[in-house]
Amino acid sequence: MSFTEIRREVPTLSEALEAYRLFSRIEGRSPKTLKVYEIAFRDLIGFVGDVPITELRTGDVRRWIAHKLDEGYSKTTVNIRLKHIRACFRWLYQEGYLKENPLEGVRLLKVPKQYPKVLAEPEVLALVKAARSQATTPVGKRNYAMLLTFLDALLRLQELIDLELPDVNLQTCSIRVRHGKGDKERVVYMGRRLTRAMRDWLSVRGHVPGSDWVFISRSGDKLDPRNVQRILERLGQRAGVKVSPHMLRHTGATLYIRNGGDPFSLQRLLGHSDIQTTMVYVHMAGSALREAHARASPVDRLLEGR
Repeated sequence: MSFTEIRREVPTLSEALEAYRLFSRIEGRSPKTLKVYEIAFRDLIGFVGDVPITELRTGDVRRWIAHKLDEGYSKTTVNIRLKHIRACFRWLYQEGYLKENPLEGVRLLKVPKQYPKVLAEPEVLALVKAARSQATTPVGKRNYAMLLTFLDALLRLQELIDLELPDVNLQTCSIRVRHGKGDKERVVYMGRRLTRAMRDWLSVRGHVPGSDWVFISRSGDKLDPRNVQRILERLGQRAGVKVSPHMLRHTGATLYIRNGGDPFSLQRLLGHSDIQTTMVYVHMAGSALREAHARASPVDRLLEGR
């Protein structure tokens, strides 16, 4: 059934899903996001049936939420699915499929605020020291550059894996992330030490026909997520630290704020679409921010000695 055919009659939930998926794909949503839409809707359809969207009631959705909680699903998982369903129904209402939005009054479940785990500064130093001590071989140089890329350029795991040689500019000390979350492109920057480590790695990487990936295996193949996780696990064992790619990114973001970076710049560097997602790092910086303000208070500095 085509999009225009759906508009002539009241669509069922599954037909509404297909219409919304088409819209989302045109808007540039990633295949992964589209898959989450489908999982959320199929879940709801499995509970209430493939009814016309005008027959879905607020009470039906609330009973579905209670059912998922009874099944043992976490509030976070339920919220993720509910958020996608709410977005679809908001679109259906705006497009004129519905006179009233049955999900208008259905709020997300309250979830205790959980901050991501980050490394303490001594742990970061131990990890960097362990990687740097091995940076005398090509593989060691690669691993050291990868570690600093997570910490300093704040890349996600898949973003690091997908980096290609033209994306790294040693002259401007920048990295172009072309395959960010939601296929959004952004530019991030490298500090002096990461730039030096990247230059050292690229100088020994060599030319591998048909392979433009920045970080490659000994055989010249593109690394996969498990490869990178194993490398970090081995470095962590040497440093006595439990570590993961996400933890490194969270740690780098927290250190950025602690060292005086502002959240709006951090938002662009991380590729967040919502500043509230970035603000978690401001809260995590805690007392370090208070100390930084005490040192750099605009009024205190201006009126010092007066």
